[in-house]
This record gives sequence, C-alpha cells and structure tokens, in this order.
Amino acid sequence: MTVERIINACLLDREGTWTVRLSGGRIVGVDAQDGTVAGGRPDVVDADGGLVVPALVDPHVHLDLAYSADIVPPNLSGTLLEAIEFWSKAKAELSAENVRERAVRAIHDEVGFGTGVMRSHVDMGSAAGMRLCEGVLAARESTRDICTIQFVAFPQDGLIRDPQAVDLVRQACRAGVDLVGGIPHVERTPRTGIRHLELMFDLAAEFDTDIDVHIDETDDPQSMYTEHLAELTIERGWQGRVTASHVCALSSYTDVHAERVMDMLAEARVNVVTNPGVNLHLQGRFDRYPKRRGLTRVSELLPRGVQCAAGQDCIKDPFYPMGNGQMLDQAFLLVHADHMISPDGIRQAFDMVCGMAGRVLGREDHQIVEGAPADITVFAESQVSELIRRKPRPSCVLHAGRRVDG
Repeated sequence: MTVERIINACLLDREGTWTVRLSGGRIVGVDAQDGTVAGGRPDVVDADGGLVVPALVDPHVHLDLAYSADIVPPNLSGTLLEAIEFWSKAKAELSAENVRERAVRAIHDEVGFGTGVMRSHVDMGSAAGMRLCEGVLAARESTRDICTIQFVAFPQDGLIRDPQAVDLVRQACRAGVDLVGGIPHVERTPRTGIRHLELMFDLAAEFDTDIDVHIDETDDPQSMYTEHLAELTIERGWQGRVTASHVCALSSYTDVHAERVMDMLAEARVNVVTNPGVNLHLQGRFDRYPKRRGLTRVSELLPRGVQCAAGQDCIKDPFYPMGNGQMLDQAFLLVHADHMISPDGIRQAFDMVCGMAGRVLGREDHQIVEGAPADITVFAESQVSELIRRKPRPSCVLHAGRRVDG
C-alpha cells in the first residue's frame, strides 16, 4: 500500500511532532505540527509520537553466505580459518538457486527489522565461478520492491593466489554488480598483497566503480595494508569512492602508528565499516588475557571526519552463527565495545546504522528531508537510547513510499 503521510512523528534531533508528506516514492514535505493530527485513513501512518527515521542501513553483509550454517559442519573452533575451510568446500557445490533462496530469506529478515538499504559482498573465485553471483542477483531482482541492495565483487581467495578471480570480477561487473572488492591480507606475502590492491584499483577504473575492500581483518600489528590503500586512493584519484571494511589491525598498532594511518584515511576520504558482532566473535581468538576486542578505532576515526558505519556482516553462517540481520544489535554492540555510552556516543552509534551508514553507501540524502527517497522506518520508541536498549521491531517500514512490513 502506498502511504501519503506520516503524522505525529518524532524526528531525530528535532523538537516537537511532525508530519512527513510523501509522493512518487519521495519525501515532498516535512511540516511541524501544532498539536496532535488525527489519522484514520489507510494511506496515513500514525507514528503516535514514535521515531520516524531513514530506513536502517546494513553497509556490509554477505547474502551468499546467509544461513549456510545449516549446510556446513559446525565451526567448533570458532575461528576464521575453520570457517573459510568449510565455506570453501561448500561453495564449490552450491547451486545458484540455493544461494537465491537463502539470500531472499535474509533480505526479508533484514527488512522486517527495519533495514531498507544494504551492501552485500559476493564471493567471486574459481571455486564458485558465477553461481553465487547469479544467485544473489536473482535475489535482488525478486526483492527490488522492498529494499535497495548494492553488490560488491569480492575475490575471497585472492587475486594473485586465484588469478581466475580477476576475470570473474570483470564478469560480475558486466552482470550488474556495483562495486569492486578485495582482500589483500589473504595473499601469501605483503608484496603480493599490495599487488592485489593495485589490481583492485585497475578493475575499479576499468568499470568506473567505487571500491569496498576487506582489509587488515586480523589482530596482527604487522598487517599494514590500510595505509597502502589510503596511498593508492590518493594516487589513483579515488578519494571519496573507497570503503575499508573491518580494519581490525588498526586497533593493534601502536598509538603513534595508528595516528598516522588514521590521518591518511581522513586525507584520502576513505570510509570505514566495522562489523561489531563478527569482529568481537572472530578477533582476539588467539589472545589469552587481556583479550583484544578486535574492532577498529571508531571513536578516534570519527573526530577526524572519517565516515564510519557498522555492518551485520554474517547471518547464521560458519563465520558467525549468531547473526540475524537486526541492525540495532550492531549499534548496541558498538556502544559497549567502543565505550560509546554517552548520549552523544549512543546517537553516533545509531547514525552508523542509519544516516551516516547511508552516506557511506553514497546516499547523501539519506535523511528525513524534502526530496529524499521515501525509504523510512517507524519505531514506537521516541528516544534513540531506548531504541538501542530495547531493540524493538519497527511499527512500519516503507520502501519508496510503500509499506513493506507485514
């Protein structure tokens, strides 16, 4: 059903109640209310004093992996290495239809929790060929009326170790995948890892795409690909078009080294995505005590003007069996893991799964303002702190002005 107005709405960082007017899939007006406005029409949503926010954003998920914990052995060690081993065997046999079915299930779960925009990485390598890509593209097509999804061609097994992946990334871009990805720390040596980054930029230039790269997803302080990424971003003129995902090693660097790398990221206008649930689960696995938390330095990147977002990453797969697609969970975990417990910190954590996360994905107008897309989530709670504390399901989810919940 198409919605014409949302009434009695509380908006982020604004006093009072508001009416949000919608038409043609966009917001056409945001008006202050003087008293309560009556509803009662089917095309009018009464927020009843609850928060009306831009649709939640999942800036980093793997839809091809979603619910694969049901089809692989349990990861008893809980480590990244065992997860990769199980996934490598499984993806060699999966059909595109199996991938599509699991991805559609995950998309509907995320939308049910209020997510309207996602960026998903899809494994491109010789073991799977184009089957995983075909599956997730079909899933996007069948759910295009309920959410917006960007796809990243992700060479999980490397571009040097798995040279066939270079052409598969090309095929994926021609088939409709939106961004080029990478994972340099999977290569055998720092030299080939840097070459991996160079090839990634070459591919992005070939198709004029943005980049989202898994990088330094390790506790090892000797893993330093992030600074090479920042340098290449400037050299290739890709400022503002690159996202660094995970960046876990940054938290293990000395403070002096970390300061220099964070300044480079800010100069290169590289966005950063952390994945609180997965990073907390996988990192620090080989520490005794004290154990590192594994997340990147979010609270030190933000004051430098680096745009940061928080992703789900994994939904019930061998890498993270507890993932469920609830983005408020990720904000909740981030508040704890990075000590963002002040009112401003809680508000910032929410922004990292909402407004700022949208900007990381290139949606500069991802907010409740005139002219913005009518991708909107309505919650009964009126305060962000209660939203993150209680993590309720939304009372209404709109995509392009149409109700897509329930």
